[in-house]
Amino acid sequence: MSIILSKESLFRSLEIVERALSADSPIPALKNILMESDSRQLILSSTNLELEVKVILPYEGDEPGSVLIPGRITDIVRLLPAPEVQLDLNPDNLHIAVNSGRSSYNLFGTDPAEFPRIEEVSPAGNEAITLKASVLREILRMVVFAASTEETRPAFNGVLFEFEGDRWSLISSDTYRLVFKSTREQGWQFQPARSLVPAKALRELLKVLEPGDEEVTFFPGKDKLIFKFSSVYFAARMLNEKYPDISSVIPERYSTRVVVDRHELIDSVSRATLLAEGANSAIHLAVADNSLTVQVTSQIGRMEEPVDVKKEGEEIDLYINSRFVMDILKAVSSEEMIVDFHGKSGPVVFRLPDDENYLYLVLPIKMN
Repeated sequence: MSIILSKESLFRSLEIVERALSADSPIPALKNILMESDSRQLILSSTNLELEVKVILPYEGDEPGSVLIPGRITDIVRLLPAPEVQLDLNPDNLHIAVNSGRSSYNLFGTDPAEFPRIEEVSPAGNEAITLKASVLREILRMVVFAASTEETRPAFNGVLFEFEGDRWSLISSDTYRLVFKSTREQGWQFQPARSLVPAKALRELLKVLEPGDEEVTFFPGKDKLIFKFSSVYFAARMLNEKYPDISSVIPERYSTRVVVDRHELIDSVSRATLLAEGANSAIHLAVADNSLTVQVTSQIGRMEEPVDVKKEGEEIDLYINSRFVMDILKAVSSEEMIVDFHGKSGPVVFRLPDDENYLYLVLPIKMN
């Protein structure tokens, strides 16, 4: 097997595939990338048994072949000196030569027989969603950040995808906060289905999705959620955990509502976090007249800053995790934010003026 490829395309493909490498797996094959050639295309694959990734590169070659190559090849290709790379596989000892300009490597490959087979899945009927990559990136960024990273809460390590009819919804939570996002479009037709997808897999997807007009198609499989775009197959195995019903958590009426400039609030909360201390990084929010005052007092010092708002309802003050506030302000792109308060001990709900199907709920901090 002898292949000549552009360094740029090979490196980009390896960058995508390495997202599913398992550095600490007891199975040696999962620490390697499967390279397969059928004389017309080069297929690069990897899996950690939770995530499966394939990338297909077209090329003109000679005989077919396959080999497991060390994941270090990504760094090797990145540093090669010339714009083209030649790969030559020796079928007798599974060594693979990597040549570019004056640089040459001889990598020790292994038998691909131990690599788990990745079966590609196709959608049934209209049960697939096709979006521009830029749109999908924005939606995922608005949701994934709220999922828990604590391994003791396996259900909350996932993002719940719900499909029904012409609607697709996303939910994530770490039990202290919650995000809900819903999208619908004519032409989608799903049987009711729920897919709890590891948030870490979606974070990896965000790293490989290019912002732009490229289309991404995704759909639920039997035990995976599958994404297909360009020459990439990206499948995340679902978590076998029960996700709680959130319908009773979201309040129907607010006691106080403010509309605030998102950029001004980012700046004010950023300044307050410089003095916030403790595990909760607590800051104090107080709404009166047409002002939202951001305050913080700690052993370092004290800060207070009013932000102009449009206010409805009662005056209110409470404490909230400043990091949780910054997360939502950075995750969305709207010029303004709607912030609903539900009493001193009720949740704070952030909404978008131009998207009634999105909300971010945060529980306030109880202070003695």
